[in-house]
Amino acid sequence: MPSDSPGAHEALVSSLQERAKELNCLYHVEEILRTDSGSLEDTLQKIIEVIPSGLQYPEICQVVLTHGDRTFRSAEFEPTPWTLRAGITLQGSTVGALEIYYLEERPEEYAGPFLEEEIRLVNTIAELIGHFLLRLRLLDLQKDWEALEGGTTVDASEMWRSPLHLLRASDRGLYLRISHKLLNYLCQVGIPEARDVAAKMSGVDPAEGSGGEVNVPACRLAQDDAFLLSDGPFELASRHLSDTEILTRVQNWMQEDKASSFLRVLNNPRSPLPEIVDAMRRFEHGIPDKSVLRSSTLKTLRVSLTQRLLTEQIDFVRVAKEHVEIEDFAELAERMILPAGSHGRLGGKSAGMLLAHKILQRSTTPDRPVGEIRLPKTWYLPSDGLLDFVGHNDLQDVIEQKFKNIDEVRQEYPDIVRLFKNSSFPSRMLNGLSVALDDFGDIPLVVRSSSLLEDRLGTAFSGKYKSLFVANLGSKTERLEALADAIAEVYASTFGPDPLEYRRERGLLEFNEEMGILIQEVVGTTVGDYFLPAFAGVAFSNSEFRWSPRIRREDGLVRLVPGLGTRAVDRMADDYPILLVPGQPTLRANVAIDEIVRYSQSVTRPSRST
Repeated sequence: MPSDSPGAHEALVSSLQERAKELNCLYHVEEILRTDSGSLEDTLQKIIEVIPSGLQYPEICQVVLTHGDRTFRSAEFEPTPWTLRAGITLQGSTVGALEIYYLEERPEEYAGPFLEEEIRLVNTIAELIGHFLLRLRLLDLQKDWEALEGGTTVDASEMWRSPLHLLRASDRGLYLRISHKLLNYLCQVGIPEARDVAAKMSGVDPAEGSGGEVNVPACRLAQDDAFLLSDGPFELASRHLSDTEILTRVQNWMQEDKASSFLRVLNNPRSPLPEIVDAMRRFEHGIPDKSVLRSSTLKTLRVSLTQRLLTEQIDFVRVAKEHVEIEDFAELAERMILPAGSHGRLGGKSAGMLLAHKILQRSTTPDRPVGEIRLPKTWYLPSDGLLDFVGHNDLQDVIEQKFKNIDEVRQEYPDIVRLFKNSSFPSRMLNGLSVALDDFGDIPLVVRSSSLLEDRLGTAFSGKYKSLFVANLGSKTERLEALADAIAEVYASTFGPDPLEYRRERGLLEFNEEMGILIQEVVGTTVGDYFLPAFAGVAFSNSEFRWSPRIRREDGLVRLVPGLGTRAVDRMADDYPILLVPGQPTLRANVAIDEIVRYSQSVTRPSRST
């Protein structure tokens, strides 16, 4: 990331200040919507008073919010041509608008005087208001439902009639889908009237037998929703089902409809990751208790999330759907730095780390306790962040490196590293990295590769790409520059001679390689000028190195070193790890005194200042 001119520093600081204002504004809006217990009018008025603080020129900013026939203003003013507008939608229908005005002319930016990030901010606030209005509507519906369920003076049939009438008035689409599910359910349990109604609606005569195979298209059947939009299906159900069963099934179908909305976004190949993450947040907020959903629905969601965020490897997906929950993906999404329009995945290392953690976490039993397992705090850049970086700096020529002679690749690789490290990052990525640094604090970091090929079944790529430590010291600008510099170098390692040669040997050159990034805290303790863990290592479930006949393959193997764990995976000419066998904990690899001395470890601790 270029940093050799005062102007570049000032522009970066100014950009980060603007992003901080926008994030603080968004935080305050979310806080108001989450905690405010006043009237709807008071809540909306508080929001429009906060919004100017997130804009570039708050001193000349005015806000107008309309909801239905009501209008809320930050102050009385005459409208100007310098305006920004975002619609407020509720279940697909526009119910209001959020309008931002500047009272005076300002320099031209992305859209008039408004920055691209300000447009995103206003659109996000409008979406949050829409979600808030939907939550209020559902709460009103739930209160009516609960009041009818608990009331002693209400007719039993009214326990489902009044709420459903309210639902039909507020969301005809959802009412139609629930009516259809109810009619199908009545057919499944063998209600003849329901089957007759379904047959009439489909235009099929139930008495008509099969006349053999038909190899011409059937006539188009008219869809008649009049019966489904009436009280008919529920009146029919009331003659065969109890009021409690009707209520329970309708409530469950409403929850499943929320899951279906999430799946529609998730399974749309055109949905970018930011849209998927937003839909996942709505799903998590709307259905806190997943037990109301069918097992098949939950598995479908877990499989789709694994394929969109982690990998499409069928063996991996098959295992992940049994161990990784939707809540795990939601937690993961909170620390993802997403390029605009991102369709990438988190890469093999991220996927393997998450799956291994969840398998261990959920495999503990009283007779086989696993112990406490904690993942270091981690932020993620998806794999197409590399493509975003390459496109932003017009570096597309590096893609052809994989088809060059390997000697030519080795010769040109230092130039590629230098080129990447002197390139800039898209502003959206820098903003995300800035937020990540605020979350980490001043603890040392490690920037790790997580390519789509890395840690896949059959292709380990161990040590082929770079992992770099960052001291994370100095001012915020210096820390951000150091982090971006490390990411650029890891990106450059995608085009290094070792991984390209490894790919060529395994017939993977034509694979469209992308590089995800993990940014993790370094686990350890500060001791004077040094920062290091007491011990680090790598463990294997199966041991392929068995120096004694007492060792079985399933006993496993641990390579343990003091300090940072790089020597646990890299062979050193003058240093050795300690080898341990979990299944045979008392067995030593070295017994003779001279061997113990020769293979003992020498500790050299890296200074945090280096």
